[in-house]
Amino acid sequence: MTDDTAAEQLRQELKDVEAELAELRRVGRDAQARRGQDSDTAEGSIEPEEIATELTGIAENEAIIDTLEQRRDRIQEKLDALG
Repeated sequence: MTDDTAAEQLRQELKDVEAELAELRRVGRDAQARRGQDSDTAEGSIEPEEIATELTGIAENEAIIDTLEQRRDRIQEKLDALG
């Protein structure tokens, strides 16, 4: 594989990771917004299990975002090394 081919593949992978990050961030913002609306409008009507599930989902989403950010940084380092 030539450096040009490798660089193009890395650029595509970087683009894909960035798109995934953008989607996960949007989902996270939506979940946080729903969480805020739930506490504002439905005080006391949400089951603790539902709250726990929602908070777990938000935490898992944030962990995936962290992992993807690390992956993005590694891809960028490889691209930088190729020149």
